[in-house]
Amino acid sequence: MKKLIKNGKIVTREKVFKGNILINEKGKIENITTDKLDRIGGEIYDAKGSYILPGLIEVHGHLREPGLTLKEDIPHGTRAALAGGFTTVIDMPNTKPPTVTVDLLKEKINKIYAGRSYVDYAFFMGASSDKLDELEKVNPKDIAGIKVFMAGHETTPTTIPDDKTLGKIFQICTKRNIILALHAEDQWLINYYKDKFKNSGRSDPASWSEARPKEVIITAVGRAIALAEQYGTKVYLLHLATPEEFTLVNAAKKRNLNIYGELVSYQLIFNTKDYKRLGNLIKVSPALRSPQNQSDMWNMFNQGLIDAVCSEHTPHEWESKNQPDVWKAQSGTPGIQETLPALVTEWSKRFGIKNLESGLMKIALYASYNPAKIFGFKTKGAIEVGKDADLVIIDIKNKWQVKKKDLFSKCGWSAYEDMKLIGKPSTTFLRGKITFQREIISKNPSGKWINH
Repeated sequence: MKKLIKNGKIVTREKVFKGNILINEKGKIENITTDKLDRIGGEIYDAKGSYILPGLIEVHGHLREPGLTLKEDIPHGTRAALAGGFTTVIDMPNTKPPTVTVDLLKEKINKIYAGRSYVDYAFFMGASSDKLDELEKVNPKDIAGIKVFMAGHETTPTTIPDDKTLGKIFQICTKRNIILALHAEDQWLINYYKDKFKNSGRSDPASWSEARPKEVIITAVGRAIALAEQYGTKVYLLHLATPEEFTLVNAAKKRNLNIYGELVSYQLIFNTKDYKRLGNLIKVSPALRSPQNQSDMWNMFNQGLIDAVCSEHTPHEWESKNQPDVWKAQSGTPGIQETLPALVTEWSKRFGIKNLESGLMKIALYASYNPAKIFGFKTKGAIEVGKDADLVIIDIKNKWQVKKKDLFSKCGWSAYEDMKLIGKPSTTFLRGKITFQREIISKNPSGKWINH
């Protein structure tokens, strides 16, 4: 049965316009028009003047299966995604055991995700220095890319800090035409600063950012770009946090390198001043930066100088976060449900509600169009004829005060708790089907694996 979404403000990366979206029986966008289409012989959804964005793509989702289901699992995490307007998630490999072999990847594809995900999904395969041969075995069509940790923390047992081993991985990815996603921090500098601060007796949350200063990430990004230039590798740099890193990325683009930089939403919402209020709930890696750095990143966001934005949904059980000792708390924070409204709210505060549509176009670009283009998801990422009807309708008229009872993530807590946000999704469509509406998730998971 066909479906019509009428009376919406349609958001693309280029413009916002009033219109109607006709969806065919296969869940594809059949027509986008400003003409009235009331008689379609199918279902009609009245958007009532609300904004309609393309479904967001979470490039950086830690959904924790197998082995870490105390933190999160596929049904809970993907329901949270739908409630946050994300219709596609790329799953990260630092599970238990880490997804560093083809067999473990197949287990995720055939058992862990199949029939259990509420959103469409793809996978990063991990790399381990003792299993590089697995990177030669994996079918490139089965994965979105290879994920490498140049430095680690509490939940990253497969760190590869040395350029010799990294160079081998770059070569493999170039030869096999696989994108390489890098957590770019310098492990040796991290070790130096961590020992320095621990020996001083400091264990307060704010010491985390001081123990992982800018040079930890800037030097690693420089090394990664140099290796990419040497081997001709397509590289996606995860969770960059500073103008200096994005300056290096944009300089690399001018040299015709295939380098992309991702910004995580929490860097735009929280900064080092928030440690006093939130403590280790906002201990993340790379670490949070100063208010001035945050303002600089918002300006880069506004100027089109980043490639992608995501939530980097990283849930941990409450007990591992709710403690005062920064060296014991695990790194990462959940946020896939809160990211879209948080971005809409903060944009409106900084640039004015009158300029909201400009911000929505940026979100459509960074969180939908660019991720789909970078990772080759041909049916995703835009409100265009022929694309999957992955759509999210947001509410900017009413404020959502974030409460634990509203959260779908299994971890059950949020650094965003009690924040008053606008732009909360009211309805999410996955391939033309309403899968989230008025706080209710569809009963049957209908997510599909995206392979090339």
